[in-house]
Amino acid sequence: MKNMSRVCAGCTIAALLLSACGDDSSAGAGGGGTSTSTGSGAAPPISGPRAIDCTHKGSGTDYAVGPGQPYASLGDVPFETLKGGDTVRIYYRAEPYRDKLMIGGQGTADQPVRVCGVAGPNGELPIIDGENATSRSADDYPYEGLQPRGVVTLGHRNHDPYDDMPGPFVLEGLAITGGAPDHTFTDVSGATESYSEAAGGVFVQRGRGVTIRGCEIYGNANGIFAGTSGADEGTYDVLVEANYVHDNGTVGSDRQHNVYDESIGITYQFNRFGPPAPGTGGNNVKDRSAGVVFRYNWVDGGAHLLDLVDAQEAKATTVPMQSFHESWVYGNVFLRHRLEGSAIHYGGDSGIESDYRKGTLYLYGNTVWIDNAAEKDYDVVALTELSTNDEHLWSRNNVFAISSATNPERAVVLLGPRDGDTHGIADVGSDWVDAGITPYRQIPDLPDTFSGTIEGFANQSAGATPSFVDADGDDFRPAMGSPLIGAGADLDGEVPAALLPVFAYVPDRDAKPRSDVAAPTQGALLP
Repeated sequence: MKNMSRVCAGCTIAALLLSACGDDSSAGAGGGGTSTSTGSGAAPPISGPRAIDCTHKGSGTDYAVGPGQPYASLGDVPFETLKGGDTVRIYYRAEPYRDKLMIGGQGTADQPVRVCGVAGPNGELPIIDGENATSRSADDYPYEGLQPRGVVTLGHRNHDPYDDMPGPFVLEGLAITGGAPDHTFTDVSGATESYSEAAGGVFVQRGRGVTIRGCEIYGNANGIFAGTSGADEGTYDVLVEANYVHDNGTVGSDRQHNVYDESIGITYQFNRFGPPAPGTGGNNVKDRSAGVVFRYNWVDGGAHLLDLVDAQEAKATTVPMQSFHESWVYGNVFLRHRLEGSAIHYGGDSGIESDYRKGTLYLYGNTVWIDNAAEKDYDVVALTELSTNDEHLWSRNNVFAISSATNPERAVVLLGPRDGDTHGIADVGSDWVDAGITPYRQIPDLPDTFSGTIEGFANQSAGATPSFVDADGDDFRPAMGSPLIGAGADLDGEVPAALLPVFAYVPDRDAKPRSDVAAPTQGALLP
């Protein structure tokens, strides 16, 4: 994708983007920089589709950059002195901006530090390309070793008082690429450096109230990498909204992902997560955060489509929090077009089980579709994987569908094994489950073990179909007369009111309201 000369923001979507709280100044889940209820599981309010408006609204300085603007290049903007109410407006031009950005400063929820793109005449996003990019000599990175970590870095400026928590930040309407270890850049001293193996298109080092909205992020090692630690060094209240993130990762490696986050309070909504780069082995979205809300997204490809695992750098802060042990995943479309790992993994991967999720994955109102046509004997394709019996799955109103018939040697299972052992406690109800899906792998003469429990699992009758409009064309809306329509359970009182499905995803990065709360249609999409 590196040779893209323009990135279109509006060619295929009815409304360009979706935004939180009805205003561009909204910054992060939980209300941005003034929030203290971090990781509470209370996701930000949401409104309907609306295009990004990159006009200057704050009380600070308007830095307009690009052809015919007061600032010809991004290197002319004093990023080292940005403050709340300032806006850096980057105008589209045919040539990418080859600049690295270090964004710091303090503001409020109503006066964030904002960097946004002004789209071109056909909806093209301004491109910031990290390959051969140049750093502003006055850029004030948190410390020297962070320069190779991101094309766009959000965090604490080195010369700011340590106790100053940076943010809220709003980064929106930009295409960001080129943060990969085989690319180089010019650092603040004028020397040439390579990006690190863990570089991100967007790297969030520290802050409170971080919104990443309406961006296209591709061609990096990690697309978005947010959060490095907890307490004073943590990243709090993050909103990842209406982005198109795809083709990130490192060929031959499983350590880089489209998204890799460890934050305290994070909501993903209305995003399109396309496949990671070909030849890479990473996940689509990998998250170690507390307070995860993952809703109304389209996720296609990756070793795991969604990998919710144990805390690492922030574990002293997050593991004691109740919100670390509750993850809310609803209204999403999950697509597995090639056979890799389990679609959704919940628990941990470090081997330090005391740091694992040890809680509940609330999975409801999703459409999970598996193309298992290429499955071979003794393969197993898993819808979910729970790391231990301390991890629980609560599953309601989902659609679990497959493309091809199965047999005992070619299984598609609700709970998948790891190293021959299947774990987890599953409570399943009011889901549409294809007749070819089994609760777990049961192949005679194989030494698999199942130590968990599954309650409420019920297949559809043989030959039943969900009656999608066109599964081969990735149109998973229920067709007229589909058995999914009105077949779901009323979840009012079952989940918090703020986390009930109120939208249905509409490709691409659009949505429409749901009015079927009492008798919901199963799955993420409406007819």
